[in-house]
Amino acid sequence: MSLDDDPVIGRFFDTPEKKAKWIVRFKIAYILWIVFVIIGIISIALWYFLK
Repeated sequence: MSLDDDPVIGRFFDTPEKKAKWIVRFKIAYILWIVFVIIGIISIALWYFLK
């Protein structure tokens, strides 16, 4: 079963253009998530060492 066959989220992936847009959005969200995790780890480390 692919994303195109899914009754709920299939409408978001029914054309190649929509699929490409969502892939770009997922990549941007993944990069932002990694950046926020790194910022969080650095801020916790700074708080720990400067306490």
